[in-house]
Amino acid sequence: MIDHVDFLERCRDGLDGVVVGEGAFSPGPAIWVGRREVAHFDDDDTLDVRLTKRLISERRAELRPDVRVALRPRSSDWIDITIANESDRSFAEGIVQLAIEANRSTAAAGPPPTSAALDGRRRFH
Repeated sequence: MIDHVDFLERCRDGLDGVVVGEGAFSPGPAIWVGRREVAHFDDDDTLDVRLTKRLISERRAELRPDVRVALRPRSSDWIDITIANESDRSFAEGIVQLAIEANRSTAAAGPPPTSAALDGRRRFH
């Protein structure tokens, strides 16, 4: 089983404006770029990553046949990555780092929401 906090901390290590906080879409830790959630775990080995529509479109031919990746409808910014071994973990870390950079220019600045603000977001998910 993956230590979710450790995994997410490694993905954001040394990157300014990127923090690990409580997730808005599921309970547990998540990576935030400013006030935008970029990655979280759905379960022990399934990572959701906000890769952005642009990057998903640009990389669709490489992502679609990859058995670790589940694409969502074309209108989604998110992909799911299954992490079963160390190779998958390295792949997922790389995708999360791409997602962090892709979201930097459009994410609202500031800390991730906490407490009541986070609870308010969760009602819509």
